Amino acid sequence: MTEPVQSSAQGTVHDSVGATEPKNALAVPSFRALWFNSVTFYLVANALRFVYGWVVLDGLNKSEEWQGAAIFVLGLPTLFLMLPAGVWADRIDPKRMLVGSQIALLVVMAGTAIGMGDGAGSLGLILVSALFAGVVTAIGSPVRSSLIPALLKGDLLYSGIALNAIALTLSLVLGAVSARAFGDWFGFDGAFWWLAALTAVGTLALTRLVSPGPATTGSKATLTEAVGEGMRFVWGERGIRSLFLLLAVSGLVMSPIMFVTLQAYIKEELGRSAGDAAPMLALMGIGIAGSSVFIMRKGSVEQKSVKFMRAMLGGTTAMFLMGRTTAYWQVLALAVLLGACGGFFINMNQGLIQSNTPPEMMGRVMGLYAMVSVGLTPFGALGLGFLGAAIGVGRAISLASVIAFSVVMLVYLRDKEIRLIS
Repeated sequence: MTEPVQSSAQGTVHDSVGATEPKNALAVPSFRALWFNSVTFYLVANALRFVYGWVVLDGLNKSEEWQGAAIFVLGLPTLFLMLPAGVWADRIDPKRMLVGSQIALLVVMAGTAIGMGDGAGSLGLILVSALFAGVVTAIGSPVRSSLIPALLKGDLLYSGIALNAIALTLSLVLGAVSARAFGDWFGFDGAFWWLAALTAVGTLALTRLVSPGPATTGSKATLTEAVGEGMRFVWGERGIRSLFLLLAVSGLVMSPIMFVTLQAYIKEELGRSAGDAAPMLALMGIGIAGSSVFIMRKGSVEQKSVKFMRAMLGGTTAMFLMGRTTAYWQVLALAVLLGACGGFFINMNQGLIQSNTPPEMMGRVMGLYAMVSVGLTPFGALGLGFLGAAIGVGRAISLASVIAFSVVMLVYLRDKEIRLIS
């Protein structure tokens, strides 16, 4: 296998095997390094929502409103930093930017563990830790996403996106479960030491990544102008605009329910420990893995937009039923279905956006993608926390699911442009 070659025309990296294009994205060495780093990053990022919620609910014995507040603080930097980080991802060497964000995350995780000592720390420590963790993950997320289409071309792009979804899956299966195990063995600080160790391993993996270089060089546009260019591009492409609308539904309703509100529901209405959300997240991950492996093996899938909208309709239905459950095992069974639907959405939505975005705009569009998908989650979690306190967590989950289902169904029935995008 030859060494990666930098393309001066596009600033992208590609690997070749003789004259034959690799059949699997993992055959590309730089993507393999990025993927391994992504596995560890997602393990940490998805465990953090669980761990902060676990510490607040069980360690500090606070209410679901404070749990929602902690997740809100964790996601708040996304709102302010994702778009600038997308511009930086287009202009700064991506490897340097990614390594820097990983080192900063390592410092935050280790600092939190030290600050907690032998107990659960304090609510102030958790909120400050969540804020700093949100800052560094927000800066690193757009560059990680924009590197996938920079390293992979043609049919390998969807293979890479599917593998990225599998990395996300592994984090759902193992992230919360492993963090809880270390917390049970060594105390709440042990969970943060475990996340610090994962971050360190992921940072080392990036040493094998050959940087494609910045996508744009010599741009004289200000930060505000560059952000505006990215937003105008998304708004001007109706199909992509519709994809972002559905992404907003996921970020504002579906993700908060999956990763935050169901944890409170399991404790408040099913009478379990908040830590019992970990097996549910693991089963969601198994569902995502199943659909992601199917997409990866299938390669090209026809009518991608139609299929992922149907998957969203199935996912919102599963969420509605979760809010009506009366037993823990029912939540676990529905988690597999929810994960399977989520896998189709993650792969198809991101793939369609990336394959229809020019390279010089990729960082900015991925910054907007991350802001919508992740940045709206804390607002949804906070709102669902207050709604749950007012009408009951289960009713809040079901009501929000009905609203999300209605929006997706409206787009599915009336928006013809999204059906044409490929």
